[in-house]
Amino acid sequence: MPTDEEFLAYNQGVIREFRANHGVVSRPPFPILLLTTTGQRTGRQTTVPVGFAVDDEKRVFVVASKAGAPQHPAWFHNLRANPTVTVELGDSSYQARAVVTSGEERERLYRLVSDGTSAYEKNTDRVFPVVVLEGVPAPT
Repeated sequence: MPTDEEFLAYNQGVIREFRANHGVVSRPPFPILLLTTTGQRTGRQTTVPVGFAVDDEKRVFVVASKAGAPQHPAWFHNLRANPTVTVELGDSSYQARAVVTSGEERERLYRLVSDGTSAYEKNTDRVFPVVVLEGVPAPT
């Protein structure tokens, strides 16, 4: 399991590449967006690269997997405390409202991406939260 410092270094490299190449990155091998949240304790803005998917209703959503770590990622705690986030997707930036799903809605969305997160699930007992980013248009 990578350390927090290793996650931070990796994420900073992905963010630089994303912004330099108009949303195109060589790693990871799945579509990502940049998610900026406001710290629940610090009030500081923090940006992280996050894999995303689009459901049949054209809603953009993310899964808080943190590579199977035993705790949820910090960005998830931040958006629960402050659900207004900024999303960078390609060359565009959007203000969005982060809505944590539950029940059948969570299960339905998670099934759409579970192939990509199933290896991570084996590392933890926690349920990965699924978050819809309201106000972000699906990429075409």
